[in-house]
Amino acid sequence: MGLQLSATMEDYLETIFDLQRSTSVVRVKDIAKALGVKMPSVTSALQTLKASRLIRHEKYGHVELTREGREVAENIHRRHVTLVGFLTDILQLDPGDAGEEACRLEHGVSRETLRRLMGLLEFIRGCPRSGGDWLTHMRGRWEDRDCGHDCAACIESITVPDARPFGSCRPGPSAQTLDLQKPGFRGTVTRVGGEGPVRRRLMEMGVTSGTPIELERLAPLGDPLEVKVRGYHLSLRKEEAANVYVEAD
Repeated sequence: MGLQLSATMEDYLETIFDLQRSTSVVRVKDIAKALGVKMPSVTSALQTLKASRLIRHEKYGHVELTREGREVAENIHRRHVTLVGFLTDILQLDPGDAGEEACRLEHGVSRETLRRLMGLLEFIRGCPRSGGDWLTHMRGRWEDRDCGHDCAACIESITVPDARPFGSCRPGPSAQTLDLQKPGFRGTVTRVGGEGPVRRRLMEMGVTSGTPIELERLAPLGDPLEVKVRGYHLSLRKEEAANVYVEAD
């Protein structure tokens, strides 16, 4: 889509998206309170978004995203979640600071940069030469620039694992997928399957190995699923959830 939105309009769109998940009706005063701005400012912004056919809003009425507006808002939301994951998991910033920093960064990140960030996240978490131990040692670099770890000795001791880390990995018969769980389920993502756009979309939303996940509710016909990941509420289609392998807490 060729539509170009300012950072401010993106903030409004994402706020409406978040409010729609938690309330049945979104009003001007709700948006103003969430963003800490005056109601006339919200009204002006809504006129711009309505002219772009991203929202529906009548004077003194409630606000709702159009189909196109929801797609744009979901992309903005995924971008934010991705950046928060990178800042907390890799750069190991405090979650509160990471959220604020992501808000400042997200408006300038291209889709290609986002895709590569997610690839880097997945590589660091899954590569047998990195993973949790690697991130633990990195914490020393951020805190005092001296983790006390002998990097040369570590490199010398590395052995190539027998299993091919990036080959096909077929889950065992007891593996559970998110689409088979019931509302209230809490667990951890153990693996993300799928290929191409499906896998990419899951990763962009922050659904990656080792991430805590909660299944909050199902739509009346069981599709989509409403889940909570990294403190954010997301919608997953059932076919997407079938590629998310989980382990109950």
